[in-house]
This record gives sequence, C-alpha cells and structure tokens, in this order.
Amino acid sequence: EDDLVDLAKPGDRVAIAGVFKAVAPRAMGTLNGTLKASLVGNHVRQLRTDASLGSFTTDDIKNIRALGAEEDVLEQLAASLAPSIWGHDDIKRALVLLLLGGRERNLENGTHLRGDINCLMVGDPGVAKSQLLRAVMNVAPLAVSTTGRGSSGVGLTAAVTQDSDTGERRLEAGAMVLADRGLVCIDEFDKMNDNDRVAIHEVMEQQTVTIAKAGIHCSLNARCSVVAAANPLYGSYDHSLSVTRNINLPDSLLSRMDLLFIVLDNMTAERDRLVADHVIGQHRFRDASAGVNLTDEQAWRREEEGGR
Repeated sequence: EDDLVDLAKPGDRVAIAGVFKAVAPRAMGTLNGTLKASLVGNHVRQLRTDASLGSFTTDDIKNIRALGAEEDVLEQLAASLAPSIWGHDDIKRALVLLLLGGRERNLENGTHLRGDINCLMVGDPGVAKSQLLRAVMNVAPLAVSTTGRGSSGVGLTAAVTQDSDTGERRLEAGAMVLADRGLVCIDEFDKMNDNDRVAIHEVMEQQTVTIAKAGIHCSLNARCSVVAAANPLYGSYDHSLSVTRNINLPDSLLSRMDLLFIVLDNMTAERDRLVADHVIGQHRFRDASAGVNLTDEQAWRREEEGGR
C-alpha cells in the first residue's frame, strides 16, 4: 500500500514490527535448500538519533557530577584514556574533547554548522597512533573502524547494488552513514587512493552523502567525527623537508581537519628509559586477578606488605 515508503533512510536506527518470512530464491534451472530471510514490515518507528549510552545508576550519576565539579576534570579524563600509552598528553586531551563533541547549530537561513571534531595524526611508525585509535573506539558508544587500503569511496559513503532475486536497485549505506552520530576511525589514511579520498570531502564538512546513481537521488545523514592516522611521505618524518611536504595530503582535506598532530619519535636515551619504565611498570603493578593497573600508592603498599 506504500504507506511505509521513505519513513527511514539507510543509517537510521528503527524498530520494525512485521512478519518474518522465508522467501525461495528465483529459479535458475535448479533449486537448493537455502531460503532467503526477509521481514514484511507492518510498522516502522524511528528510534532516537543518538547512539545508545546504556543505563546509569544513581551512584554513577553522583560520581559523574562529583568529577565534573573538580577543576582538573580534563586532565583526569585524559589520563584515563589509554593509560598504557606513555606521553601524548595533548593528543589525549584533544581526543577526550573529540569524544564529547561540540555544539552543532542550525541557523535560521538553513545553514548547518557542524559540531563534530575531525582529527588527524601524522607521525613516525611505532608512536602508538593505531593504539590511540583503538582506545577511542573502545570508549565511544558508536564507532566504525576502517583502513585506508581496505576501503573505497563508495564503501565509506554509499553504494547502489542490484538485488539478485527481484532485480531492483537498492541503496546500501557505507561506513560513515552507519556511524551517524558516532565516530569513524581511519587507519593508514595516507594509503587511500586520491579518488576515494575525494568522496569523504562532503561528509567531513557538510555531514551529508548525496547520491545520484541509477535513478536514485537522495541525501543521507553522516554526522560523524573522523579520527585518522597516517604516516609521512617517506615512511618516517624527514626534518629536511617542510611540514606540508611531509604530510603529503591535499589542502582541501587538511582544511577540513580541525586538529592536526605531528607525532615524532625522538630517539633519545632519556625518553626511551621513561617509556621502558612505564611499560615495565604496567607489568609489575598489574593486578592479575582483576586485570587492572594499580596506582603508584597501591603498588608501593603491596610491595611493603610483600616485604613483611
């Protein structure tokens, strides 16, 4: 009856009430025992656009308010993000602010000002760029991960496919559309092809994906933050070249990045000693039963009790 047409778009979170039905595939001379599962919907209800944050108890709310009243709340949150990684304090503070996000504005003239923050980390190998991406993914309520080599432009935005049974063309949402109101982590960002990289320009600024393919014309929401990690031009940062030459990314893409961090591996004996002490301390003062890291005070108290 076409009463449910255009009630939802790819990437929306919906609750559908309907009848579960097994459909036999179109006969191509032979039939097998595999049936295609489908859902004949009678009612479609859109859920809230934000990602599910879970339920909070009364004690959780008290602790959140107590933490928010402290002056160094940003420092504490940054120290709690990826505590196994030594240093990178500025990057951790920036990632905490990125997870919280800004305030988006819709002006009276129809202009949309995005509130999501985009971040790019460029640096030498082995400086924990990918580990920071993994830490952000574990904290975010909705996060989609991809790599520059294993993703294409249509895979990030949207693709038009053809149903093998009915022959109808349909729209499949990409990673950025599925991460609406969430986070997209792109590792090895420099390995992405230029043609595929151009496809995300609209998403990073206008936060929409416009499709005009095979008779399908629509605009999908992709209101997500982008956290990307890339290596410099020649694998490691060359101090004899300029910053722009080392990054080797087009200006049109860099202008859409709100935060740009150049992470260098300063190979000095003092820094290597601090990193080694931090790594060894992670293994020495780890509570094996609970799988958590102990604070310095708890670790010293345990050593004193063991000495007695």
